[in-house]
Amino acid sequence: MNFNKADILFAFAMLICGFLYWNLLDFGMLGAGVTLFAMVIFTVAFVYMLKSGYKQNIRSIICLILATLSALQFTLFDNRFISFLNFMFLMVLFIYWVCLSTSRQIDKKLSVYILGDAVKQGIRIPFMNFPCCVAGIKRSLSGQKKGKGILAALIGILIFFPLIAAVVSLLMSADWAFENFVGRFYDLLNFDTIVTYIGQFIFGIPVAFYLYGLIYGNVKGRNTDKVTEESVDRAAEIVRIAPKITIYSALTVFNMIYIMFFAVQAAYLFSAFSGDLPETFTYADYARRGFFELCAVAGINLLVLTVSYLTIKKGTSEEPKALRAETSVISVFTILLIATALSKMAMYISAYGLTQLRVFTSWFMVVLFIIFLVICVRQFIKFNSAKVIILGFVIMFMVLSYGNTDGLIAKYNIEMYEAGSLKTLDITALYELSDAAVPYAYDLYLKTDDTGMRQELKLYIESSRNCKSSGFREFNFQRYQADTIRSEIAVALKNNECYN
Repeated sequence: MNFNKADILFAFAMLICGFLYWNLLDFGMLGAGVTLFAMVIFTVAFVYMLKSGYKQNIRSIICLILATLSALQFTLFDNRFISFLNFMFLMVLFIYWVCLSTSRQIDKKLSVYILGDAVKQGIRIPFMNFPCCVAGIKRSLSGQKKGKGILAALIGILIFFPLIAAVVSLLMSADWAFENFVGRFYDLLNFDTIVTYIGQFIFGIPVAFYLYGLIYGNVKGRNTDKVTEESVDRAAEIVRIAPKITIYSALTVFNMIYIMFFAVQAAYLFSAFSGDLPETFTYADYARRGFFELCAVAGINLLVLTVSYLTIKKGTSEEPKALRAETSVISVFTILLIATALSKMAMYISAYGLTQLRVFTSWFMVVLFIIFLVICVRQFIKFNSAKVIILGFVIMFMVLSYGNTDGLIAKYNIEMYEAGSLKTLDITALYELSDAAVPYAYDLYLKTDDTGMRQELKLYIESSRNCKSSGFREFNFQRYQADTIRSEIAVALKNNECYN
């Protein structure tokens, strides 16, 4: 390992970033802290790669813009589930951005080889270069006896800190005078904060090593040449163990089942397109039974096709014609199933309104629809289907992230209630939503003349489940809006009490 001045400074910077990872991120309520951390880590990595001779290219700039949008979402919107998914998405974007910036991707164009990049960039390079960060720090202190001694002392204290704390606690229990002394010392130094910072630094060390191993490894080309296009192809060939007749038989059985299914249940299935409800069914029974079962079938079909293409013995680089034919048929059936499921859900939503589950599952089905449509077209026209699927998923995920899901649900249900399409407004369902729903509930609170509903809306808005954020880490704009509304209600009630 060769270290220059930039490598050494970057090692210390990663230790700080490892500490900030735990200091700025509150995984119970992700907010502006994620945005700030993302800006810090992207800036530090950008400067280091620039100093190491790597300038940004078109692909890396596009990825960086996408990552910036992903990071800003935490400051703007309030939805824990989407924030968690977006956090995973942001980490993937960061790793891939480093890969693109250093031009270490397996295939220069976006293709199925991105799966090899995921293994290479997410696992192999960071962990194969895991010790490089501490090696760079040691290199900076080589020849400095005092520096090496201080470093060794700090490492010893950090390693044995839990045992040191345990011994102090036991001695405090054993002697009142020592307990009193430690208590005064504790109050003087604000020991809680110090312990918290030490813990964050200790847990940040593996994060720092991972980040340094990823970025340093890509910049220096260290352990980056083992996973290549050829090695991925060889790995793919190893799992191609299924005879063609095995795959064709299985796919034929699936297709025959779908033919019988559509033939027998045609009237039942497609009544949703015309908005007609079959006899003996309620909207809830009809939509629930059809939608979620068809969701499962679509997911299974995607799994079946994936396994088939991964394991079938091809013999040539071209997909067998029989495989393409079977894939086309099962894709068409799946597209019809998805369209039917979405029509059922549309009927259900028109009758009962929106919920998070209905929105998320509908979004997932639209994603599956895009995937199967691409798979179907790919059987007749040659194009980079992996690129289309990846870009389609990214676009759909950004739509989900910036779609203000909870606000949309509250807005739709309230508008449908006001228009008379919904007989009742389920206020208890609002408790499942985030603070994004509060402004719409507040608008109805101001407009309604129904005293009972007004009181229920007030209780919802003031609910402890929509608690105020405790600091900058958890801050987002929608939570701030909700806090402002709660303050307005409190002031209005106080003024009303004073007036009375």
